[in-house]
Amino acid sequence: MSDPQKQLFKIYFAGASLSFGLPFLIVELISLLVGEELYNAYSVIFGFVYISLHILGGLLGGALVARHVEKEDILRTAVTSGLMAYLLHQVIYYLFYGASFIGDSYTLFALMSGSTFGALYIRQKRSKIKEEKKEEEDLPS
Repeated sequence: MSDPQKQLFKIYFAGASLSFGLPFLIVELISLLVGEELYNAYSVIFGFVYISLHILGGLLGGALVARHVEKEDILRTAVTSGLMAYLLHQVIYYLFYGASFIGDSYTLFALMSGSTFGALYIRQKRSKIKEEKKEEEDLPS
């Protein structure tokens, strides 16, 4: 692997780690504090929180990855980072909880959509900044 490819892989892996790690940490803390009885009584609410946290993690990971790549490659990097986060999620959950968590399509959708929307937000923000700089340059001094 050449040096730019290694650097790009590090950026992807960092985004994927953030996209997966933040929701994983928060979900584990919530499950530690809540307990099994309360979880079973309000499983729909905890399911919503679980998916929301993965969307938020995807948003953060996709946005931060998109900040470090060229504007043309933003969506490709967001999708790659989201898929890497999902693969990391599947491996870690398999190691900790067994095969019953393999193939969680809700988590795949949450991580992919979150990272894509995060990258689109950064792309829009970059375009707006570029337009503002162009307008400043066009103004007479």
